[in-house]
Amino acid sequence: MNALVERLIATHRMLNREIRRELGRRIPDHLRLTRLKKQRLAVKDQLFRHVPEAAELRRLARKLFKRFRPDGRRLARVGA
Repeated sequence: MNALVERLIATHRMLNREIRRELGRRIPDHLRLTRLKKQRLAVKDQLFRHVPEAAELRRLARKLFKRFRPDGRRLARVGA
């Protein structure tokens, strides 16, 4: 797998964590949330440029998520 794609997926996950953390605060900073969401969307756009097929992106993402998931649990399958 391309190192750039791996880096983009890791960045997307980090932005997701930051968004969840900000939403969990008592008083979320809406400007920060907007900035984080825009960054996440930009990363997603870059990913789709480098991995054109969405199914391929999902497969790659699941493979990386299993590798990087800190608690070692497996991801739940949607529709299974």
